[in-house]
Amino acid sequence: MRKFVLISCCLLTCIAALGQSKEKVLADILKKNETYKTVTSSCTQVKTMKGMKKNVESKGKMYFVRSTEKLSMQLVHDRVKHKDKENQLIINGDKVTMINGGTRNVFNTKTDHNMKILRGTLIYCIKGQLEKAAEINKSDIKMTVSDKYYVFEMNVAKHAKGRWNHLTASYSKKDLSLCVFTLTEKNGNTTTWNTLDKEFNTMIPDELFNY
Repeated sequence: MRKFVLISCCLLTCIAALGQSKEKVLADILKKNETYKTVTSSCTQVKTMKGMKKNVESKGKMYFVRSTEKLSMQLVHDRVKHKDKENQLIINGDKVTMINGGTRNVFNTKTDHNMKILRGTLIYCIKGQLEKAAEINKSDIKMTVSDKYYVFEMNVAKHAKGRWNHLTASYSKKDLSLCVFTLTEKNGNTTTWNTLDKEFNTMIPDELFNY
């Protein structure tokens, strides 16, 4: 009788897990992330590029302010530790700034469609608005579940104008925040950001988003 009870409990647990629909998880992620007014996090970036034998790895900090949708990633190549802020990605209003090895490029999302999609994709995913991210990428959303994450895959429509054809967003089961985000470009190159050691709802200096 005891074995039967244990088996029944296991079956009920499995059924409950299977019954956790994608729609329910998406709604929970959206609701929880609404409580995160700011996010500060350690961040790693890994780029894989065709023709290169080694990945390009960087690490640093990420800052995000929900109300103004300001995002700053400050990263240093692991092999160039003496240079401060070797790479930066800054989103502030309609402007996207990319700094690589001291070279600064500023894009206006009102006129640059690719950067408009990049801005929207990053901001929507950090805010937990996955359905909006899928909409601007003309993609569907598929969900799988791992030990630590809810993993969402989006195959971008072929006629979409962005530079990538696939993206993956993984959210922590613990706090439903975005932890791993990967963009796969149409040429096969990938960029993966991993955010660790998050702090929520702390003060973030506005100068971090200056150009």
